[in-house]
Amino acid sequence: MPKNFSRTANDVWETPPDVFELACDIFHVYPRLDVASTHENKLCEFNFTEIDDGLSQNWWTTVWCNPPFSKAGKWIEKCYQENKKNNIDIIALLNVSTDTHAWQNYILHGMSDIYWISGRIRFNKNGQRSQHPSQHPCALVCWRKQ
Repeated sequence: MPKNFSRTANDVWETPPDVFELACDIFHVYPRLDVASTHENKLCEFNFTEIDDGLSQNWWTTVWCNPPFSKAGKWIEKCYQENKKNNIDIIALLNVSTDTHAWQNYILHGMSDIYWISGRIRFNKNGQRSQHPSQHPCALVCWRKQ
């Protein structure tokens, strides 16, 4: 049975800007499209909100993706497919679930770069850093253009 995280009111968290900057520096990739954000917390020039539904959109430029962890598998597959289809760099901030179908097929065997984050991230909520760290370990994953 595939691992699945329940969606709760706490499932949608904002990327701390320092984590975004770290990802850009590590991979030397500078995203222009934030595919899972709000207009208020976007980190890129362009963005898709929940209403826009980034999963159903065409990604045309370099991407940043911090998806809801409850739907991470769908987002991981989309990242992999958009990288192959559009030959774009994509960075994702993901919960580490290496036993899942998505991790096995689209990250670990999908020729992506992985940066394992030490410790737990304190995500933002409404622009403020959370008092408590995430309950999940996280990694930065980069699918590179060919």
